[in-house]
Amino acid sequence: MATYIGLGTDEPIEDSERRVAEALKKLPDGWVVLHHVSWQSKRAGRQGDGEADFIIFHPDKGMLVIEVKGGGIDIEAGRWFTTNRHGTRRAIKNPYEQAVSSKHALIGWLQDRRIDSRVRVGHAVAFPHMEEVPPVGPAGVPEISFTRPQLDNMENTILHCFEHWKLEAKMSSGERDEVIAMLAPTISLAPKLAGSSSEAEARIIMLTAEQIESFAGLRASRGGFILGGAGTGKTVLAIARAQQLARDGFRTLLVCYNELLGSELTARIGNPSSLIACTFHALCIREANRAKLEIQKAKSPDWWEDVAPNLLVDACAINDTMYDAIVIDEGQDFSPRWLDALRCLLAGQADAPFFVFADPLQDLWRRDWSHGIELPFVWELTRNMRNTQPIADRVAAVVNTTYRGEGPAGPAPIWQVSDGEAREGDVVSAVEHLLNEGFAPSDVVVLCESRTLVDRLRERTVGNHSFSSWGGRGIAVETVARFKGLESTAIVLALTNASTNGEKTKAYVGMSRARSMLIVIGDKTSQKPLNWIPAT
Repeated sequence: MATYIGLGTDEPIEDSERRVAEALKKLPDGWVVLHHVSWQSKRAGRQGDGEADFIIFHPDKGMLVIEVKGGGIDIEAGRWFTTNRHGTRRAIKNPYEQAVSSKHALIGWLQDRRIDSRVRVGHAVAFPHMEEVPPVGPAGVPEISFTRPQLDNMENTILHCFEHWKLEAKMSSGERDEVIAMLAPTISLAPKLAGSSSEAEARIIMLTAEQIESFAGLRASRGGFILGGAGTGKTVLAIARAQQLARDGFRTLLVCYNELLGSELTARIGNPSSLIACTFHALCIREANRAKLEIQKAKSPDWWEDVAPNLLVDACAINDTMYDAIVIDEGQDFSPRWLDALRCLLAGQADAPFFVFADPLQDLWRRDWSHGIELPFVWELTRNMRNTQPIADRVAAVVNTTYRGEGPAGPAPIWQVSDGEAREGDVVSAVEHLLNEGFAPSDVVVLCESRTLVDRLRERTVGNHSFSSWGGRGIAVETVARFKGLESTAIVLALTNASTNGEKTKAYVGMSRARSMLIVIGDKTSQKPLNWIPAT
């Protein structure tokens, strides 16, 4: 069996990398497999960094860098996209270019250590979820493209790839051990927060899958309230219910209020013909445009609250827009008038499925959302499915409640004491701490109660990383209200104060967005209203 060394974790967390690792471990004696080898080198006059998913080598045969891409793959005009198991589609880097970058970084590293003359290096890309690779351009020839069937006979696949590159090596056993020691050094270091965070992330994903399975019983229901605290999986379940209704033949609308959440829902459902996801006001404007109804250019608060729902009803009557089922996520953001307008789109069916997912404790907008609404049943969610146990405990304490069950372990939340309300320098310091602890910039989101602080931060940088909006390049900075309904691996929450009910609600929402790492920035006087007991 091959010698396997996991540099990031003992075993890959991602299913795609785990499949490749299992296949590579079956290589005969003499082969060495290294997982998650990070590199940093200078190319084209600039310093760059990255990581090789796998490096395999044999002292007599050569060395190969393997980049792994899981999920489904689409290529449009040379741009690469992947779709994960949740149906979320996103742009990715060209994996062949990533493999080439890692290969040249490795060659440069070998040259610096005068080992390059003893081993030749090639590269390949593995697609462990795909039966075959579609045409991907001249860079992706079959000899260096591994699919799921080829993983079943990995030795022949690897040897065929080595022959393609004409790889070879002339290493003694001592030189082989020297390369292993340099690529996978044994050094005593303090553990990084990101390590325990990543393990917690894997457990949280599994718990979410369990929640979807338990929700299957709602299939027989025609509608109702599904209530639950922050992190109980409402959005995941709303998507699952909407997709289930669409599969059962219902023309289904999945709707929310928050613009960022609306974009997330649209991305996660894909493009099924019988399911549409959008925000309530996007729906109002789209239908009004289709019906050629007049829309005010300068929209007052009254327009968004009162005119828009009336416009939706009129427009849908003209357009003959009707749905068989409606699923509403973050229902506490809606007003009764908005919910009534949506009911008018149900083709006159009194028993049409109409589900409202909501958390009354996240009622930031105070629209009296549940007034006068009658639905057949109320289903209450009590198990936290998003946060690690330390974060879940802090979130529950804010609203004097508890969650059922025991969540995964993870790093303890941190309260970073500020002098008064949080400022830019406080946030930069917190983000620097997370980056130094091994978190990637894309894993970190900064949430602010103050819009002014958001704008100021977006003019700042942390090292080589800039602050930007959610979905942009860099470290995302958003207001708590705008990010509601979304989540991130690590959250930095900048408090203004927590003395009023409104600010306390924002703190509850903001803290609960963190899956496995949370830093709260605020003065000591804000700890008591949030029931935050300082660590002893």
